[in-house]
Amino acid sequence: MAGIHEVARHAGVSITTVSHVFSGKRPVAPETRVKVLQAAEALEYRPSRTARGLATGRAMTFGLHFPFAGDSFVLNPYFPALLQGLSAAAAESGYGFLLIPSSQDGDAPLDELLRARRLDGVIVADPESSDPVIPTLVGSNVPVVTTGRFVPDPNLPWVDNDHGGAIRDLFAHLDEQGYGRPALLSTRGGYSYIADTEASYTEEAERRGMPVTIRRPPDLSEEQGYRHAIRLLDRREPPDVIIACVDRQAIGVLRAADELGVRVPEDLGVAGEGDTVLAVHSRPPLTSIRVHPGELGAAAVESLLRLLEGERADNRMIPADMVARRSTRRDARTTPGRAARSRRPSADRG
Repeated sequence: MAGIHEVARHAGVSITTVSHVFSGKRPVAPETRVKVLQAAEALEYRPSRTARGLATGRAMTFGLHFPFAGDSFVLNPYFPALLQGLSAAAAESGYGFLLIPSSQDGDAPLDELLRARRLDGVIVADPESSDPVIPTLVGSNVPVVTTGRFVPDPNLPWVDNDHGGAIRDLFAHLDEQGYGRPALLSTRGGYSYIADTEASYTEEAERRGMPVTIRRPPDLSEEQGYRHAIRLLDRREPPDVIIACVDRQAIGVLRAADELGVRVPEDLGVAGEGDTVLAVHSRPPLTSIRVHPGELGAAAVESLLRLLEGERADNRMIPADMVARRSTRRDARTTPGRAARSRRPSADRG
């Protein structure tokens, strides 16, 4: 790869002019700028992070904050895909990442990063309402973008998935398959995607005259999904479909059904969210909501770059897709409860 000297010679300008073109610190005549950019493209020149940092006064580093730790991060396949999208988009723009520890690890590492001005901006993934990091960043005038919305501050720039729309699509699919007694496995905490999922679930169930059953385990683990599914399926009138807020919970539901001898999907439909590798390789394959974490990460980086350039970062809603698989697809000859849809309320209740 060529260096700045080769670009300067190719364009017939000084090294200082090339530096000004890429740093933006000094005005450059439009025709000269075009020559420099054309030379850089021809020679495949990319200014290094260090050089760009010196030229712009930036650290060329973004912070990345996940407001949780342990199994919630390590074992959830969603987050590696999100991280890949974030990293690729940041690297393309010459930025690196520093991981900001979760709040339970203490505030000292963040305070040190802020004092040393080592962060140009921060992306927070799935912020919880009580997380103290975001107010600290905002109070320090650090640009922040969230994936998922920060409920206490609706003005903070965000990118998010249309979880509500995907739940509506899922209910339409469940209608076709004859399910009539849904239950939702959610969790505690102030996450916007949990609130969106619960609200859409409640609206769709009530519109159909179905019972609204929501269970909120303390976390989104497979084990909690298993435990709560055991309790739900032991009821006098158990649900005939369980929707989980993440695929990991849904895998726990499948394990509970297998242990109890409940047939999936004939007796029980199971759906998750994330469309992770767990959904594809479960037995049976799991109906899930695809949320495109890579695209979400790239969009978050794009928004943060806009903020750094003094531009407005518009909030962005990325569609989520319902992917139907065997865990909710009943064979027409064995589908029970087709009459359940007759309980749907008339239009004046919708």
